[in-house]
Amino acid sequence: MRSKKTKIFAFLVTATLVILAFGQVSNAGELRILVKEKATVSGDTIRLGDIATFSPESDARVRALRDRKIAAAPAPGRDVDLNSRYLIYRLASIMGDDQQVRVKIPRNLLVHRDGQAVSGKKLTDIFKQYVFRHAPWDRKDMEVERVHVPGRVTLPCGHLSWSVQEKTGGDFVGDISLVIAFSVDGRLYKKTPVSGRILVNRRIIKTARKIRKGEIIEAKDLVEVTERSMRSGGAEVISLDQVVGKRAARSLQAGQVIRQEMVEIPPAVKKGDRVIIKAESGSVRVSALGKVMEDGRSGEQIRVINVSSGKEIFAKVTGPGQVQVAF
Repeated sequence: MRSKKTKIFAFLVTATLVILAFGQVSNAGELRILVKEKATVSGDTIRLGDIATFSPESDARVRALRDRKIAAAPAPGRDVDLNSRYLIYRLASIMGDDQQVRVKIPRNLLVHRDGQAVSGKKLTDIFKQYVFRHAPWDRKDMEVERVHVPGRVTLPCGHLSWSVQEKTGGDFVGDISLVIAFSVDGRLYKKTPVSGRILVNRRIIKTARKIRKGEIIEAKDLVEVTERSMRSGGAEVISLDQVVGKRAARSLQAGQVIRQEMVEIPPAVKKGDRVIIKAESGSVRVSALGKVMEDGRSGEQIRVINVSSGKEIFAKVTGPGQVQVAF
């Protein structure tokens, strides 16, 4: 039995002679294979059927030969150049001892792989659609300032689908990073990072004048402003209702953006105030005069002294000048 090297050498000599004599009349039972100078594939593998024609096509060997692998295909949208030495080597290993095959091989074979391109514009559109769909902001209040994409993405032919993953959590404002995972025919093929900057129009409340600590804030002390920002705002006040009637927990400068911790609900009763202490049980109602020992807001439990008895009790603030105790 001849060695593999001997077979390849014999095939090399035969293939060289065949290239010169390919135009001669073929013998009965002989299969002629013509390797093209250019070919196009769509899958991951270059097969003999992609790069060659067979004569006669009715030959029983053709079906199996068409499916034989020649090389791995290039990346989608790319080319690969296969020279005659490589082709002879591959065909020798495929043909073996078959003397009834005549092959014509070009000096070089250029193989191109088809693909489908996802443009930079499409990547940008996917980014924007995802952000607009998932952001907690009204779309009219949002602006995508810029989107960074890696140019176009070339993928294999087939049914294209994608999913989007968030790299940066949060509320979709400021610098956002996403990953677009592309699949072809249900098989994950490529993950592409895309980033952008999102600006949001936010309504904020600012002081119209300097406000001292402890002052009760009125509507005339405030101004509403809409500004474009990369921040979601967090604890910043966005409505006059959140401020008017409350008191300043600290001194506020004119034009200062008001945050929730800067204001507080004023006490319904203050230390030293005289209040009515009420106690109810069914149809029985009792009231007495009391003195408040500490500031208290509605709903809070505070210390109160019953003026008549001098006894200190805990009572719930129910409103200005009123507290209630359990009977």
